[in-house]
Amino acid sequence: MKRIIVLTLALICTLGVVGCTNNKETINNSVIEAYSAFLSGDKTFLSDGWEEKWYIPDFQDTALEYEYTYLDLDGDGVVELLVQLQDDPSGYNAVFHFDGEQVLCWNSDSVEGSCRDYPLCNGIMVRQYDYSGMRSYKLFRYKSNGETENISNLFARDELIYSDSTEPCPYYEIDGTEVDKDEFNKQINSLITEQLIKRTDWKEI
Repeated sequence: MKRIIVLTLALICTLGVVGCTNNKETINNSVIEAYSAFLSGDKTFLSDGWEEKWYIPDFQDTALEYEYTYLDLDGDGVVELLVQLQDDPSGYNAVFHFDGEQVLCWNSDSVEGSCRDYPLCNGIMVRQYDYSGMRSYKLFRYKSNGETENISNLFARDELIYSDSTEPCPYYEIDGTEVDKDEFNKQINSLITEQLIKRTDWKEI
């Protein structure tokens, strides 16, 4: 019954009845209703064969603590659903998009513990990778089709993996250009740290 209501609302918005196409709040309400049903275990919103394309855990599994938030990631005024292990995106992180008929998975990662995706309050995503004294930060934005657009890349080498390595260390780079440590930290703070969404914006499932 809930699925029928959501799809009806989505169809009305698509047709522009009673000015719904200009009412982003109404559209988001119907989208959030679909996300809520999905988080509660309703997999009927997923397209056929989703098991072969994406790994999506049981968010109702009491052995693990998941949390979620909503954020417009593709700039269309309609929110996406972000899910992660509680305060631990390296353990699991995911992004879901509702297209009016079904929930699509844009990202679902539980494999790479040294890499994690997390959102910024401006809708930009960060993919951070930490390995043996090296750090990389890829800033990107989602497009409306789920593909990504790269915005910036930052890289730091604070330690050498091998003591006899000839690579420069410490070394800091922004979009292919070497910078000093102060400038690197300044950009990290400006682009990432100061743009992190609040912990209170994440809600326990």
